[in-house]
Amino acid sequence: MPHPILLPKFASVRTVGLIARVGHALMLLANKAMVKTMLDAGNATLERLCAERDCIRLLHAYGRAIDWQDREGLAGLFWPDATIDLGFFAGGGVEVVEFLLANAVRSQRRFHMTSNILLRVEGASALADSCCVTHAVGPDKARGQGWQLFLGRYLDRLERRGGEWRFAERRFLLNGYHEGAQDEPSPLAEVPRAAGLTPDHPQFRFR
Repeated sequence: MPHPILLPKFASVRTVGLIARVGHALMLLANKAMVKTMLDAGNATLERLCAERDCIRLLHAYGRAIDWQDREGLAGLFWPDATIDLGFFAGGGVEVVEFLLANAVRSQRRFHMTSNILLRVEGASALADSCCVTHAVGPDKARGQGWQLFLGRYLDRLERRGGEWRFAERRFLLNGYHEGAQDEPSPLAEVPRAAGLTPDHPQFRFR
């Protein structure tokens, strides 16, 4: 806020008017600067929120693309020069797509869930820490049909290039593993199964 302007005791009307106009101009300049500061802060906040939204959508899209064996969707999540280390696979952003799809075919039903996402966005790069649950049902030589449950954590580095966010680095840390025979009670016999999910499935969405 501009300091009050002290007028001479015998200032003329013309002088008073000039000083008033100068004071008004200074106030306008101060207000414009304040508005610009507020707009800049608002734009920065909006940009950060949009980046966080895009990163969260990327993290969730990973599991969905595997569950539906969506090659096109999965390939669009990794930069070609990405570094991926899943423990049972280590390679680049192109090779990992082939590995994940080949691994998915081994199960009849797949379920991936990502939660507890923590993000730190810094310009066109972001670090992410998230928890994941993976459940799969498939043929088992000893049990006929079995299930596997993986509990773990993903540590990711995401990058925005050309306005698009993708994985630049992904590392998996295992927390726990469980398996057993798939035993489904009769009341569930009529419940539709999430089996044979592919982009050709009639229930596939978000093409």
